[in-house]
Amino acid sequence: MKPDQRWFPTNLVEQAAWFANFATNFAAVGLELRFTQAEIDSCLADNEVIQFLARSVRAMTGYERTLRTFQRSMFYDRNVPGVAEFPLAPEIDPPPMVAKGIGERLERLVRRIRTMPGYSPSVGAALGIIPRNPKLPEFDGFVPKFRMTTSHVRPYSFTAKTTRGKFSGFIVEFQRGASKDWERAATCIGSSANISIDPLVYGHPEMINVRVRMLLGDDPVGKYSDLQTHIISP
Repeated sequence: MKPDQRWFPTNLVEQAAWFANFATNFAAVGLELRFTQAEIDSCLADNEVIQFLARSVRAMTGYERTLRTFQRSMFYDRNVPGVAEFPLAPEIDPPPMVAKGIGERLERLVRRIRTMPGYSPSVGAALGIIPRNPKLPEFDGFVPKFRMTTSHVRPYSFTAKTTRGKFSGFIVEFQRGASKDWERAATCIGSSANISIDPLVYGHPEMINVRVRMLLGDDPVGKYSDLQTHIISP
């Protein structure tokens, strides 16, 4: 279960910042709202894991870029005397782990908070659980269509175009040919965007799958588009 995106961010960094604020304020008001200390401690433990994962993912993403740069340097740089120094991986010191399902626990906790006698709009604002936008049912099932054109001028680049209509913009995600993971390529305010992707190996073409999803304000709404498969070239 995913927390309601009307109040919970979708970006990893923003999620960590939101959770830190929520856990701190929940610890301050939880007893007044008739929650137990054990429930408060559980939320704080979940937050520790969320903060650790956010830091680690950012560190490993940066390390992956460092490795790619090192790989290109080892292969393409000029021959020089001496042995290259391999970049060290970031140190990881995880906190005590918790049960899986942090998102589901958070969603259920927020629903309970709103039903407590001591809950008020000011408490909701402090916790960050007041919806930013009301749900719009007519957008729930919307499936966007888009056109993707690879660039013959800019290396490893393509253009994505869609019809914005009532939406604020759209997000573009891509999936490398051999991967199961989707990565955010761009957040587009408008109806088109020029996008560049860092290839796994420079100098070689790469196959990617691409999909889009519409935005209303800062929130993704509706369904993902059908994916399109293209080859981006150097």
